[in-house]
Amino acid sequence: MRSDQFDLYTFVAGTALESGNPFQLECNCGGVVTIMPPFQDEYVVCPRCEVRIKMLVIEGDPGYIIGADPDETPKLLPVQGSSKPHPGKLSAAERDAILAQVKERFGKENR
Repeated sequence: MRSDQFDLYTFVAGTALESGNPFQLECNCGGVVTIMPPFQDEYVVCPRCEVRIKMLVIEGDPGYIIGADPDETPKLLPVQGSSKPHPGKLSAAERDAILAQVKERFGKENR
């Protein structure tokens, strides 16, 4: 399958795949795919909306990664299968503190 044939992309914690325990991968539509390790495919199909979701495996269990909205505002993107809380479940103060650290770090690196 060509890379342009995926409808969505999601980040998955490498430790979730290595643990040997099943975990839930959520689609944007609310559909859920149960991942049963050892999982060797590069994508899954949502049983609810039938989109193809490419899984991008992130080493370890980071909980979230830093992304950006179209206007380049930094945001936290969830890493599925993580043992850490979903970024949406963090308090506004926690999210703001993390994003402030990111802005400070990248601001220094770009000077």
